[in-house]
Amino acid sequence: MGPGGRLLRGRETEDSPTARWGQVWAEKRASLLEWAKQFEGSVLALAFSPDGRLLASGGYDAVVRVWDVEAGAQVAELKGHDAELHALAFSPDGRWLAAAGRPGALWLWDWKQGRRVALLSGHTDVVRGLAFSPEGEWLASGGLDQTVRVWRLRDGAEVLRFTHDDIVIAVAFSPDGARLVSSSTDRTARVWDLTARRELHRLTGHGDVVASCAFSADGERVMTASADRAIRFWDARTGALLDVQRNTGALSAVAIDAGFRQLVQAGWEGRVQRVDVRGGGEVLERLDAHRTFVMAVALSPDGRTFASGGMDGVLKVWSRPERPPDVLLRELPVWPEVLASVGPGAFVSGGEDGLRSWSVSSSGELHSRLEAPDAVGAVAVSADRRLLAAGVARDVVLWAVPSATQVARLTGHTGKPWALAFDATGQRLASGSADHTVRVWDVARGAVSRVLEAGDRVRAVAFLASGELLTAGMRQPIRLWNPEDGRVRTSMDVRTVGVLSLAVAPQGALVASGGMGGEVKIWRLPDGALMGEVSGQQGFVSAVAFTSDGAWLAAAASDRTFHLLRFEDFAHPPPVELDLARVLRRHGMSWDDSRRVFTLH
Repeated sequence: MGPGGRLLRGRETEDSPTARWGQVWAEKRASLLEWAKQFEGSVLALAFSPDGRLLASGGYDAVVRVWDVEAGAQVAELKGHDAELHALAFSPDGRWLAAAGRPGALWLWDWKQGRRVALLSGHTDVVRGLAFSPEGEWLASGGLDQTVRVWRLRDGAEVLRFTHDDIVIAVAFSPDGARLVSSSTDRTARVWDLTARRELHRLTGHGDVVASCAFSADGERVMTASADRAIRFWDARTGALLDVQRNTGALSAVAIDAGFRQLVQAGWEGRVQRVDVRGGGEVLERLDAHRTFVMAVALSPDGRTFASGGMDGVLKVWSRPERPPDVLLRELPVWPEVLASVGPGAFVSGGEDGLRSWSVSSSGELHSRLEAPDAVGAVAVSADRRLLAAGVARDVVLWAVPSATQVARLTGHTGKPWALAFDATGQRLASGSADHTVRVWDVARGAVSRVLEAGDRVRAVAFLASGELLTAGMRQPIRLWNPEDGRVRTSMDVRTVGVLSLAVAPQGALVASGGMGGEVKIWRLPDGALMGEVSGQQGFVSAVAFTSDGAWLAAAASDRTFHLLRFEDFAHPPPVELDLARVLRRHGMSWDDSRRVFTLH
């Protein structure tokens, strides 16, 4: 066994629980390098076909190559260009491929037959940007001669021309084909009205070259990306600035999906990053993809596959996981303060607006419905889903499900109940309150069987399968109680304050906690070891809940987000990958056994 194999074998037996957690988190979110190709000279231009099955590449060697994305096989090679290629674009039907660069002529290829079908001349210098109109009738171009030109493909005529104050780098049509956006080294992007033949908006504010631009799929927004390390979003109708997202490095190329959900950005240092646009520019992944400047990136219509090309002469095609480990749903209609699962993909929540039901579709869309308008400070559902408990004022109210008939009202707390939990049998209910106590109720009798003195306000309670009880609060650790004798068995998280929610995984002794820190922590019982953390929410985590099958962990936060973690991947992490070649391939590396070294692709 080589050193790489021994390293992995050692990790399999020596990794701590937190390391295993981190390994699963990284691998489930990491993009995989599918294939790579090496060329003479820089890769300067990339374009996916509309169906995402093909990728065109071009660069310093003046050859256009068309690739089968899945197989990584070359399916066409188009030669004849005079010099390097800087821009590529597929027509909407995928039949034609436009290519341009130095000295400025636009070539239109029938790529399947390998023949040029048109030559559009007019630019007096290098062309940097190309784009087909949505109907495929026009082709837009921009370049070093500071002009934006629109060509009619039927006869090859130049029908429109606009001018920037410096080099034009990128062009893009609106979805309706009536407008065009262009970006330039003059630090502006401009929106052009093609019918009125005039400048509609001048988008100013970037402090450096505007390297990329795009319209959103609904035509309502425009994205611009600049070497000033900023991505800006604009109202396409008014030209007003909507948002600015900052980056850690100067941008050389950017590609964004049509829905403006995520973008792939590249920098001069060779790094490629995936960014969550809806998350305020959060970097989801950093890939040290190239040895030097990244010259081009492209994002497939499937939203999962992306390509990068560099000055190192390497073309790389990547894909992110088809089944990501987590989904972050934003802009909820309300903030769920407490949460309980009522089945796969279904929850109930409580808050100031009342009792609300939630359902998550297979596509990840979240739907909610208000069931009762009274303010609810705590909520729990029995394992058989026949009873729902809710904290209302200082009482605990029990309803039969699904009839919504009130069956009992449990009184005795002198403060607001903030936490509720049924045990596995449904015969006991625990309530934690602002009155510094936890009450354990006999559900059938509606009577208190034990009062636990917590010493401070109790914000979270949860039963284990063994019948033991977990409690936590703002100024107290997570404690494990024996409810029979009222004694504390163990404490966890003793140095952390601000625990607001607890949930026990159905698979066994794993506990999730959420609180003021904005992250969810996972603990192991009975030793209380910290297994890992789940971050991504900006507000404090007020509610956590497992689905009844344990497949998902949901967390609701005060920033009106709903974070769903595919918990089954973490509860039973796979063994450390022993296939060294596969592990290294994921990171763009290989092991050279003859030289006993790791090499970068």
